[in-house]
Amino acid sequence: MIQIKKREFKKIVNKLKEKFSLKERHTGDWRIRIFHEGKLIAGTKCSEGKDDIPPIIVQKIKKQLYFADDKELVGFKNCSLSCENYLNLLRVRDAL
Repeated sequence: MIQIKKREFKKIVNKLKEKFSLKERHTGDWRIRIFHEGKLIAGTKCSEGKDDIPPIIVQKIKKQLYFADDKELVGFKNCSLSCENYLNLLRVRDAL
């Protein structure tokens, strides 16, 4: 199980904005809804506090964004997995 920092989560969200429409709400939790071609495909949230995101929450985020394992999530965060490749993963996993 991995732990990520809030700024790393923001990096993931900003990368998703390259190919997807995002709706963000700040209600104490940072709620993100991800749309592709007008269709809701995923949604996730995390606390807006200053601490790192705990591993148990990272696992929920990973599942909600359809990443199969920690390696895919880290690859997306570190730019080795492009947004276009992520789109292909979503198609393969019938999330689109």
